[in-house]
Amino acid sequence: MSNLEKESCGSGCGCKPSTPDYWQDVENKVVSKAELMEFPEGEFDNFSVRKTRRNFLKIMGYSVSALPLTGCIKIPVRKALPYTYKQNTIIPGVANWYASAFNGLPVLLKTREGRPIKVEGNEKSSFGQGGANAQAQASVLSLYDTNRLREPSIEGSEVSWEQFDDSLRKLLSEAKGRKVLVTKSLRSPSEISLVKELSNKMGLEHIAFDAVSSTGEASANSETHGVYTLSEFDFEQADVVVSFGNDFLGAHRSDVANAKQFSKRRNPKHSRGMNKHIQVESNMSLTGSNADHRFTRSEQDQRDILLSLAAEFGDYSHMPKANNKEVVAKIIKELKLSRGNALVLSGSNDKNVQILINQINHSLGNYGKTIFVSEKSYEKLSNDQEVEQLIADMNGSRVGAVFFAGVDPVYALGESERLKSALSKVRVRVAMVESASSTSNTANFIAPANHTYESWSDEMVSSTELAMVQPAIQPLFGTRMWTETLMSLGGIEGSFYDYMKNYWGNRIDWNQTLHDGVTQIKSEKDSVSYKLGSINSVAKKVKNYQEGSGLQIIGFKNYAIGDGAMANNPWLQELPDPITKATWDNHALISPAYAKSEGLSTGDIVEVTSGKTKLKLPVIVQPGVAQNAVAIALGYGHSVGGKVSRKLGANAFSLVKFVNGSYQYTASFGSLKKVGTGAKIARTQTHQYMEGRDIVRETTFDAYKKNPKAGNDKVFKLANVDIYPAHKKDGHQWAMAINMSSCTGCSACIVSCNAENNVPVVGKTEIARKRDMHWLRLDRYYKGDDNEPEVVHQPMLCQHCENAPCENVCPVLATVHSSDGINQQIYNRCVGTRYCANNCPYKVRRFNWFNYDRGEEVERMVLNPDISQRTRGIMEKCSFCIQRIQDGKLKAKRERRELQDGDIKVACQQSCPSNAIVFGDMMNPETEISKQLADERKYVVLEELNVQPRVNYLTKIRNK
Repeated sequence: MSNLEKESCGSGCGCKPSTPDYWQDVENKVVSKAELMEFPEGEFDNFSVRKTRRNFLKIMGYSVSALPLTGCIKIPVRKALPYTYKQNTIIPGVANWYASAFNGLPVLLKTREGRPIKVEGNEKSSFGQGGANAQAQASVLSLYDTNRLREPSIEGSEVSWEQFDDSLRKLLSEAKGRKVLVTKSLRSPSEISLVKELSNKMGLEHIAFDAVSSTGEASANSETHGVYTLSEFDFEQADVVVSFGNDFLGAHRSDVANAKQFSKRRNPKHSRGMNKHIQVESNMSLTGSNADHRFTRSEQDQRDILLSLAAEFGDYSHMPKANNKEVVAKIIKELKLSRGNALVLSGSNDKNVQILINQINHSLGNYGKTIFVSEKSYEKLSNDQEVEQLIADMNGSRVGAVFFAGVDPVYALGESERLKSALSKVRVRVAMVESASSTSNTANFIAPANHTYESWSDEMVSSTELAMVQPAIQPLFGTRMWTETLMSLGGIEGSFYDYMKNYWGNRIDWNQTLHDGVTQIKSEKDSVSYKLGSINSVAKKVKNYQEGSGLQIIGFKNYAIGDGAMANNPWLQELPDPITKATWDNHALISPAYAKSEGLSTGDIVEVTSGKTKLKLPVIVQPGVAQNAVAIALGYGHSVGGKVSRKLGANAFSLVKFVNGSYQYTASFGSLKKVGTGAKIARTQTHQYMEGRDIVRETTFDAYKKNPKAGNDKVFKLANVDIYPAHKKDGHQWAMAINMSSCTGCSACIVSCNAENNVPVVGKTEIARKRDMHWLRLDRYYKGDDNEPEVVHQPMLCQHCENAPCENVCPVLATVHSSDGINQQIYNRCVGTRYCANNCPYKVRRFNWFNYDRGEEVERMVLNPDISQRTRGIMEKCSFCIQRIQDGKLKAKRERRELQDGDIKVACQQSCPSNAIVFGDMMNPETEISKQLADERKYVVLEELNVQPRVNYLTKIRNK
């Protein structure tokens, strides 16, 4: 008899509490018991054994006799070289920290024995506020990429830097026509100053090119505010956020800062209450999955809704389509209630669409409150028209030399034969890049560039904050900064460090800025005035846009891989997409309704055709995609590059079109036909099923205001029966709380955990066989309609149970309970029976099926020396970052003080951009974790099992 009784009411009627129907996969909403087999298909393909009594006894006999032999395994010998002299700045076993920045995000670099091994957000930054996204976390692995270029070369032959500079100077002196430098958008004041100086010395023109462009928004701001720049947002001040396809929590710029601001208003106890988020989009994005109200609409319907809003809040007349009237009415109602405290934004790269957005924000009085257009000062933004003109001039033999610094336009323009032909007509082609690329393949001069963490630079991460980029390690190979390559050619003496220091002079406190990593240039944001009058002409242009025929093709930025610049990073390739849960590939995402009408299912192979471009992709049936559309992630399909990225997926940039002065990612139309079946898709989302269990709890903001326990009022009466005596709770007792309302599902915590704990990469084949090694997973559940479902993200890790089911089944005591409440795994005891994994109700234990490849010696430099490397046959799981706990204790002991709340932050908590994770000592009533555990929203997953987890969750609240 169970020692647990379930109640949903006090009447004693015996009714069971109702639980909303959540599902993980549109094709597996109903799962039979037969499908929930103990051993999923494919898990033991290589280990099949005849199920006879004789074979069973053989296996069991060998298992018992082999236990003593496990201590006799020969450990591989690895030789170490000692320091020839003691370095004052390096103390073995003690970490050093360096402030830097990565892609506009202030970060801190943790180094051990001179090796950068971990990236954290910089808490002194008012912009990033200590958060870090997945790409920033994974950037440290890119530093040790063995596919990086190592020496300069001319026409494929390695040369010295002196030979390189001499030969290039000579050719530049003979070159006729334009000399052009192509970089990504620059936010470095000192780099922009250098480029201007080189323009005077060498006649070097500067063009910025971004693989995924924002030219439309910058051009719109130029029209409406007279400044060619991008808008800045303050989501904390916005009571209502209406987004048209803008993935501001995911792959859009400033995602960490946006998440920090946005999550503060997802707290129902905020002084101004919860914000309300409405998302209108054609493909399910990370941001859309977090919306209170999400509407799946085609790109054409989105423009129709925008025109209706422009008419409501401006001088234009427009009636929405019948299918959009309800959406328009809902948005107008919310915006009118929040004038001056609303925010409307779009992810479109069309100038006219962005002008409509600006007009709506202006009419609502949002500028200077939730949205800002600051005076252009420290930036050089991309302009797609300049790029197109450069290609035309190269084709016309009007360009004598072109330099590419950290960009790959040949790949990002879809391996365009037009561009390749144009480059062949330029005499001097210089690629200043870290790794081989499609663009460097066309260059006759290749100057290998330093990684960011080997370089000096600065970045305006916002209009008010400057971040310093400083090296944490000497260059690993024979590389140099692209700025110093140009300084050498331009005859500018000294290093770029000297140049940068001289540039700032007395305008900043140099030493303090290097120490802190950031400094404030201005005290607060400002916004220039709106200048545009009537928008009638713009609105008419948008209304008259001609739609193509056939299936609309939507190119979007994947959260992990982004524009493809980091596609050779295995941590990012193996990071499950927050929505599809797919890894190691891009796919053709289609709606359930379209799949049904065309007879398609997940795993079919289709050919997407648009004009002369054809891409073969596996299908994923994805809820939330517009009916007559297919969505394809950008950033894949590299024909040139490292061993990880090369020929992985298809290059969707080939479907991008240049329309209305900018590159458009949703302007292509075409067709789709089935050409095969049986594609193996490496997804993690089908590993676990909910089986109708009470795992996710949620409610609405209105219900919460009436009753803080709303959605969390299920009562479980547990009989006071335990097989074993309770653990003593002396000293520190560690616990965690995860706020489901704050968690966006961004997955930065997964990469942070991988980096901190030396979690191995297993590859696409092993992922497809359900053998991923991530200690922390993010379960994504749907609820409601197939085409417009609600979504919830739930981090799931070892729950560190008080009555842990894994502990009492381990035959060798490899799984034990510590005195401070941590469920510990002792690796050198583990013999790999996997009983613990079988007995874990949360399925969060990971088994090493092989000795996974840790890479070459250079790649192994990223490993954390505080963490043991696990070998084949060993079980592993979340350890609550025990090494961080111990480090915090020792630090407090050295300083002769008590351990304070916040002294210890686990890796997932420290990186979380939305502050969704809290960790600390539950025995101290003053700690934040104790306050979270006392919250009415607190619950534990599978409470009915009476395993008493130390990981707690706070009910998700939607503002509906």
